[in-house]
Amino acid sequence: MHLPAWSQLWLLSQIEWQRLFLTRRGWLTIAASCLLWFVLLRYLVMPLSQWMLDPAINEGAEMVAGWVDVRQLLLWPRPELSLFWLLALVLSPMAAVLFSAGQICRDRSRGTLRLYCLRISRSSLLLGRFLGQLLVQGTLLAVTLAASLALALWQGAALSLELLSAALFCWVFVMLCLLPFTALMSLMSVWLNSSRAAVSLAIVVLSVLPVVLGVLAYYWPGVLPLFGWLPGAQIPALMNSQPWQSWAPLALPVGQALLLLALSLYSFQRRGI
Repeated sequence: MHLPAWSQLWLLSQIEWQRLFLTRRGWLTIAASCLLWFVLLRYLVMPLSQWMLDPAINEGAEMVAGWVDVRQLLLWPRPELSLFWLLALVLSPMAAVLFSAGQICRDRSRGTLRLYCLRISRSSLLLGRFLGQLLVQGTLLAVTLAASLALALWQGAALSLELLSAALFCWVFVMLCLLPFTALMSLMSVWLNSSRAAVSLAIVVLSVLPVVLGVLAYYWPGVLPLFGWLPGAQIPALMNSQPWQSWAPLALPVGQALLLLALSLYSFQRRGI
């Protein structure tokens, strides 16, 4: 007896999430994430947040690195969260590409893909894997966000509704930004037979497309608006956002994710297993 489609999706996403805690590879992922964020929080976020807490820098704060406006970051409830926001926007998409590469090709290489497809539909399998990867990424993001909150409390912040609201904003908006990258890896995983090849192709696509568009824009300036349709194009605009300031930039990643998932489903239905 076949399960309803929603039950299949929930079961597959749970299996993907459980692998994070029940397999050696999952524990290695957790250990690597914790180590990376410990280094960032201890040696980058902590000293920078102490510097930003100095009232003297409120006067004459200038643009940093062309994208980041310190004056906007100072308007957050705590600098620890604003710095976490910047780091998560930059690092989380790269982590999504690395960790979600084996959604379909992992089963294909192990020979279990045909077995799965005897019991469930291909669309349920692909969407279940996709949702499972979002659960994994959301869990890891929540853990690192909790560590940032703990750092803020340790440095003298008062636990308040405003602080918790800013933390929730970080989690929700970063997860929405990760949607197109996770969906892209669904497509790469359908096209290719190994996680390593999927990651390599995704890196090539994400790095070559801006170069190609840049060359085309040199000769035909009319293609410049296409830069705004690339995955992650909204991230520079979000860097200087304040909590719950605007939802407009997030329409793009949601649309990109839906388009990439539709292409993944079409490719998966057309390709043999």
